[in-house]
Amino acid sequence: IKRDFLSKKSRLRAGGNYEKKYITIHSTSNEKSTAENERAWLDNKSNTRNASWHYVVDEKEIIQALPDEEEAWHCGITEGNRHSISIEICESENRKAAVEKAALLAAEKMREHGIEIENIKQHFEWNGKNCPRILRDSKYIKEGIDWKYFIGKVKEYSLEKKEVIYKRL
Repeated sequence: IKRDFLSKKSRLRAGGNYEKKYITIHSTSNEKSTAENERAWLDNKSNTRNASWHYVVDEKEIIQALPDEEEAWHCGITEGNRHSISIEICESENRKAAVEKAALLAAEKMREHGIEIENIKQHFEWNGKNCPRILRDSKYIKEGIDWKYFIGKVKEYSLEKKEVIYKRL
């Protein structure tokens, strides 16, 4: 995991120290996204959106933009923003590899924070947004890689030893 935290002066860094009870899964809604360009967008002066996240995952890497305990603006409601770790999945390149890497990360964050599988949520569950569209919307699902597939992978990986997960991340 590459840590590339937003500057403490960034307008997108809400701060705080909140217990995490949930993991929220998103997709970038950008078919040309990579973890690097999604992270760069957070610092781009032309980015006027009030949105941030903890992790972004593509088939090659995971980048962390905020410490786990901090609030990220990703759910549209305070409970989700403060008490959920956000994982953005990039939609480009090797979708299967990106989804499986995100499932590995989710399994490790479950273990680290004592989060139950039932508390892994789709962004949709917080505010009705069609997200993560690549796992929930038939127009964007490829090769049968949907929400059921993702949760199955999280369950599979959650049984692996911590050392195995870290090697695979």
